[in-house]
Amino acid sequence: MRTFSVSFFIGTLLLLLLPHMPSLDALFWGIYFGVFLLLLSGYWMLRQRLPMPVLLLVTGCWLGGGYALHTAEGVLASWLPAAWEGEDVLLSGTIADVPATTVGGLSFVFDADHPEFKGRLRVAWYADEIPLVYAGERWQFLVRGKRPHGFSNPNGFDYEQWLFSQRIGGSAYVRASPDNQRLAEASPWAVNAWRQDLKIAIETALADSPATGLVQGLAVAYTKAITQEQWEVLRDTGTIHLLAISGLHITMVAGLGILPVWGIWRLFPGLYSWLPLRVAAGIAGGGLATGYALLAGFNIPTQRTLLMLLVVLLGLVWRRQIPFSVILATALLAVLLLDPLAALAVGFWLSFITVGLLAWLGLRQRRVGSGSVVWIQLVLSLGLLPLTAGFFGMVSLSSPLANLLAIPVITFLVTPLVLLGIVLVGWWSAAAAWVWSGASILLTGLMAVLEWLAALPLAAVAMPLVPLLWLGVALVGFGLLCLPKGMPGRWLGLLLMLPMLLYQPEKPAEGAFRASVLDVGQGLATVVQTAQHTLVFDTGPKTSDTFDTGALVVLPWLYGQGLRSVDRLLVSHADNDHSGGAQALVNTMSVGDIWVGTPDILPQQSTALCEAGQQWEWDGVQFSVLHPSPAFKEPRDNNRSCMLKVSNAHHSLLLTADIERPVEQWLLKQRADLAADVLLLPHHGSKTSSSPAFINAVAPRLGIVTSGYRNRYHHPHPSVTARYEARGIKLLNTVNSGELRLDFPDTNTAFEIREWRQVRPHIWQKPAM
Repeated sequence: MRTFSVSFFIGTLLLLLLPHMPSLDALFWGIYFGVFLLLLSGYWMLRQRLPMPVLLLVTGCWLGGGYALHTAEGVLASWLPAAWEGEDVLLSGTIADVPATTVGGLSFVFDADHPEFKGRLRVAWYADEIPLVYAGERWQFLVRGKRPHGFSNPNGFDYEQWLFSQRIGGSAYVRASPDNQRLAEASPWAVNAWRQDLKIAIETALADSPATGLVQGLAVAYTKAITQEQWEVLRDTGTIHLLAISGLHITMVAGLGILPVWGIWRLFPGLYSWLPLRVAAGIAGGGLATGYALLAGFNIPTQRTLLMLLVVLLGLVWRRQIPFSVILATALLAVLLLDPLAALAVGFWLSFITVGLLAWLGLRQRRVGSGSVVWIQLVLSLGLLPLTAGFFGMVSLSSPLANLLAIPVITFLVTPLVLLGIVLVGWWSAAAAWVWSGASILLTGLMAVLEWLAALPLAAVAMPLVPLLWLGVALVGFGLLCLPKGMPGRWLGLLLMLPMLLYQPEKPAEGAFRASVLDVGQGLATVVQTAQHTLVFDTGPKTSDTFDTGALVVLPWLYGQGLRSVDRLLVSHADNDHSGGAQALVNTMSVGDIWVGTPDILPQQSTALCEAGQQWEWDGVQFSVLHPSPAFKEPRDNNRSCMLKVSNAHHSLLLTADIERPVEQWLLKQRADLAADVLLLPHHGSKTSSSPAFINAVAPRLGIVTSGYRNRYHHPHPSVTARYEARGIKLLNTVNSGELRLDFPDTNTAFEIREWRQVRPHIWQKPAM
């Protein structure tokens, strides 16, 4: 079982390695080769009398890879039809999860069952009045949708991967129409409807308590009401996992089922002849744990815990003690059979590795007779270091202390109160509200302590984007440290972990510079690096407290490059798609000085206006502001945009922000030095810019467009792209390329281009339309 489970898991990792789905011919030959390899290995095993694990290893890898690819093919086939993008379509289907309240509306997952499309969509509904929508109900909506697409940047959240792992084939919004109507109520047995009832009951009981979202998270795994500030505190203190309904919670619920059965069977011995105590206790405990897991949304940590618990209870029923390694392997195989895409989720890795480490620590304590809770927490934090650095780009130094406090409070005080409230709410709502209020008070106090820990210096340390090789070496190093005392070479483990801790990305050489145009959708965010300095030119949009590209894209990218400060922030003008993320950057990272196009940008900060004629030099690289000029009279923000030219002895880059034709004509009349190797197209390629004379004056070899997927402005305009193409100028768009990195050497050799989507292609990505 253990060998087969591990090999099956290795096979599913094929999803992470393949750049695209194999063709039907490749799949056929893969199956043919797999069968041939299976028969050959079986024959070889019989002839050489090799042990069974060899056959299990080959079979498991082949079956795991085939099963994962088959599932992936089905997910990609369930994407929204390309012909429907941007069109109004009438869909009927089922509300698949608890709807979340958003600013001005609702959002929910919708399982559509149209004759031409049977798939899952993320749907937003914005209206002044929206009826109560319940999970499990059947609805009909007039929607306008698009296929999966997200930002693609180093160290950024892979939204497309998340949609793929959740089997979501697109996003849509509800159009105003009389056709929007409820078709059927939710089934009385709809678990998600029960979850929504509990979520509403907790909201009603706790009213405006700051811990409402935390209680909902522990009760029914509904985390949409947790504020951004609370998430940041939990992240910085390494306690986010406590909001996932974890093993201790599931085990506690199972115990609540076993203890009453044990008491009843003791009081009425005649029940032994009808059903053995161990069987009754196993059924009761397993049943309650399964019900609670369903209320938790049945996510991966919950699945893993429940499956391991059920295996233990099965052993109890059979009167057998099952080795923990078999339990863990069984849970691994069961989770992958339920969801072969599970390895795409961070929680999958953290969940299984944490449980494995805890098991090893428990075994070691029994063998050597030493250890403490503090020691266990420190070792656990060290073991998870490569994973947290790789997945989250940060390490929480306050995590051991924070978890030492939070784990017992959440597990032994808060969670029992939350569970008791769930039991009481059906028949004594006042008592349930009182119990949940107690849990809320405890959580509020705990969060206050965690906020204090998160505010300490170095509570959380951002890590650069460490190559996968060094993360693997660090894991090997931790494995060496875990060897028994007296084993030679244990000290090498520390040396093997050092490269991960000391790694720093390569910086440009003296006289060279690098420009990274980030993928922020319909907006602009660019970072220019020299040997010792960093400039951020615009920061992308902010559309809500939970969608700020300054926090979601720019800051993670800077941290991923090992940067802890910015020498200059230049915000070209006040339009949100250029300035929205600036406040998040200023609030979080040290910024040397701030230049702005207009005074109303970042009014609470000390800023300077950028004007034509300003120049400076960093590490042999020249920076020149070409616009705006005081003599240029134009009221519109776009035409007051800061325009910057970056150059060294051999190459140059022109950053134009949102200037339009009046500015282009002005610059031509002023005989500005516009010639550049690379041009960031004015105003995202709008038809109001990129006049023929301006393009001729710049004469770039490469033009870059920053636009959003199927944006409502239809940037770049076809007439504009035609002008560049007619002159033989290559165009790249962040919507197709993701982050674009341009390295300009201090030599006469050509500059280098890196497109992030080309560097990191994956099965779940499809070319933008």
